[in-house]
Amino acid sequence: MNTPLQPSQGRRLLAVMRQECRLMLAERGLWLVGALFLLLVAYALGNGLLQSAHRDRAQAAVAKADRDTRAAQRVQLEAILAGTAQPTPFQNPADPSRMASSYGGHHALLPTAPLGPVALGQSDLFPSQYEVTNQSRVVFMNPSDIESPWHLMSGHFDLAFVIVYLLPLLIFALSYNLLSAERENGTLRLLLSQPLRLRTLLAGKLSVRAAVLLGPAVLLPVAVLLIARQAGWIGTAGSAGDAGSATLWWALLVGAYALFWFALVVAVNAFGASSATNAMVLVIAWVLLVLVAPVLLNLAVTQASPAPSRTELATRQRVVTAEAMKRHADLLSADYQHVGRGAILLPRDGKIEIAGRALAMYAIDREVDDAIRPELDRFDAQQARQQVLVGRFGAVSPAAVAYEGMTALAGTGARRHARFDAQTVAYHEAWKAFFFPRIDARDALSPADFDRIPAFTWQEEPAALVRNQAALAVLQLLLPSLLLFGVAAWRLRRFSVA
Repeated sequence: MNTPLQPSQGRRLLAVMRQECRLMLAERGLWLVGALFLLLVAYALGNGLLQSAHRDRAQAAVAKADRDTRAAQRVQLEAILAGTAQPTPFQNPADPSRMASSYGGHHALLPTAPLGPVALGQSDLFPSQYEVTNQSRVVFMNPSDIESPWHLMSGHFDLAFVIVYLLPLLIFALSYNLLSAERENGTLRLLLSQPLRLRTLLAGKLSVRAAVLLGPAVLLPVAVLLIARQAGWIGTAGSAGDAGSATLWWALLVGAYALFWFALVVAVNAFGASSATNAMVLVIAWVLLVLVAPVLLNLAVTQASPAPSRTELATRQRVVTAEAMKRHADLLSADYQHVGRGAILLPRDGKIEIAGRALAMYAIDREVDDAIRPELDRFDAQQARQQVLVGRFGAVSPAAVAYEGMTALAGTGARRHARFDAQTVAYHEAWKAFFFPRIDARDALSPADFDRIPAFTWQEEPAALVRNQAALAVLQLLLPSLLLFGVAAWRLRRFSVA
């Protein structure tokens, strides 16, 4: 007996594929589905490129403003030391307390990854830049901001949404009646009376449908991303080799996700129900796996690792700030004692007199930062625990697995943003370590000190870490796919063509 891999079945597989192509090309529904999917993919890609380019331009403008401001402050300092300019209490580049505050603040920037346009992900919720000053990081990295209703309601239409939510529905639209239509039309018995295996017939039908959908879903985005990268339209964080590897893994992830839904379609068809029943079962499965399961997973994770109360954090911050302001009320009341007396603020023998309010704000910010740090550490630890739980139990939803994998490859996932937060916190500590001793000692800044002011440098996450997460996501999608194909093979042995 011939097997599906033998030449005779191979030729019949090609014949089935050719015939299926002719039938589908003659079907208007295919043209509508294909055109709709192509438009959705093109629009999602265009929107992703537009949003990424907008963010890149904004970050470039912020970085340029930082450089220009620092250069202007240095020129002003040189003029002050040369005696051709007078400082003011609020704009004195020789004063370390002013340079440590928003007057001399510097931005930490998270660059766009090469695959950023395909999955905007957490970039809808979390900022990609922070202005680092001597204030407590709760001020410029406020974790309660992500619960703003505006953030929760807003979002961008991207390719990840098309793949995760809409691709399964299009697969159903083309494949829900793979066998049931042939049996209901009475052609299945005629086809199987020939030397054609049922599995060969299914393989031919699936191959054509997979080509119709995966062409726009995989080949078009890969081509557009390559062109966009060569043209400099998207971020260039990481090497070209890392970008190529991420693109390959993204294609594999999309293919594995599509394979799962095709496997589900085959398994449902293998039970021999009617086309209407198949469609209903598949839609119910989509609702459960794509809509319900991620919500239940999120509820389970938040119950297993509940977040500390952000209301309590905000209240604690207000109380600590009020207490610190009371302790330094005398300094705060000396706000304008140096106005019109710029000569008092001139550096002398490497020392400088710092205005009372500046000293008060420095002391208040320092005390608030020290008091709030344990609470912020609790938030960081809780977020890390939640990500571990999501990674451990996310396999209950293929949609969650695919989305987490896509955002990881696109550099817009929670892990990369947590890395950015951690590097920003380290930069904040370096910033304070540079300025605080100078403020305490009343040391004036010199032009040479400007070269030693800490600068933020983004350290990209290891490419191997991204590949490992993508490989795990692919594996988590392939295993249930193989299980579904196994169930389908078992049922097909008992399939009735009548």
